[in-house]
Amino acid sequence: MRLSSFIAGIGLCLFGLSMAAASAQEPIKIGVMFPLTGPLAGQAIPERDAIKQAFGEVGYMIGGRKVELIEADSAGRPDTGLTKVKALVERDHVQLLLSELVSSVGAAIAPYVTEQKIPWVSTVALSALTRSLKSPYIFRFVPSSYQYSYAPAVWAKEHGWKKVYFIGWNAPPGREAYEAVKKVFGAENVVDAMFTNVGTPDFAPYLAKMDPTKADGVVVAMWGVDAPRITQQYAEYGLSKQMPFMGIASFTSEELLGDMPPESEGVLAAYTYCGTLDTPENRKFVADYNKLYHAVPGSYQYMGYMAAKMVIQALKDINGKAEDTDAFLAALRKVKVNGPMGETSFDDHQGMVADYYVLKVVKGPDGKLQNSCGERIPQVKDPYELFP
Repeated sequence: MRLSSFIAGIGLCLFGLSMAAASAQEPIKIGVMFPLTGPLAGQAIPERDAIKQAFGEVGYMIGGRKVELIEADSAGRPDTGLTKVKALVERDHVQLLLSELVSSVGAAIAPYVTEQKIPWVSTVALSALTRSLKSPYIFRFVPSSYQYSYAPAVWAKEHGWKKVYFIGWNAPPGREAYEAVKKVFGAENVVDAMFTNVGTPDFAPYLAKMDPTKADGVVVAMWGVDAPRITQQYAEYGLSKQMPFMGIASFTSEELLGDMPPESEGVLAAYTYCGTLDTPENRKFVADYNKLYHAVPGSYQYMGYMAAKMVIQALKDINGKAEDTDAFLAALRKVKVNGPMGETSFDDHQGMVADYYVLKVVKGPDGKLQNSCGERIPQVKDPYELFP
């Protein structure tokens, strides 16, 4: 009896070891969902490509295990995004999510992610992800709309702007940007706050209200096709020679500058990425992205690339044991990565912390528009205490 029990025990141990070895060889599955079709595909596809670039740098191997990126297309729609995430989790059995761009999609999938206890490193700027929707499983590796608006407004005030005009989208990002600007300057020093529909073709009714003798500058919170349109019309009204013009967040992002009019020269911004920053890490990032995709990376690619680098480092720190959710989450909370723009990390709410740079659109040596990197604003955090 003793001998047979001993042999049986050895057999069980060997079986357990063989199962552990087999498990170690199974791929780490990561769900990568973005709006790959629809109006935001132009930003989403390059961001996804930068994620691939980061994993390519480690040969798609971490801790002796292959990494498998399983892609899905949210199409920028909340219902589609939720359906696709459920498929990634329940059918494809991904161990974590690294995904998304659209705030409404982020809001739709956040409760499900928390319910399923799936780690999600999000590149959605939705401020609620680290506030009302806050969860141990959600990390936001992109500035929130409060975060990316407050820091530039503080910089402008410190550099002599006392009174401002504000114009932005009549949508959550624009409204939250206004709240940040108002907090910095005071409501009495916002000469006028104007809110436009997304895709407004003619800004004349708004620009006609701007009196350069009443303000020191204009803060603009709109993106996509509206950015070049308002920039050109602002110049046509003769305002660009009279009042500085500061775009919020990715207003002048490198991958968008090709569509910006010549009148964009001189436009200011302050954000997490500046393509001309002369550091070894940024030179390599730009060169490698260009070699892979024959394009210049901007802020969207930077977010995707660095979000992936954060995930990679956390997985390395636990030797690739992605099934150990608690260990992965603990590692991710501690991760600090030195990237193209400097050190990045997560705050106590699991939101992104990173350096900003003041940007100014200039004409480069090749005659094309580019961002000039100005003052560094170190380790910008989301101002939770001001916008709980």
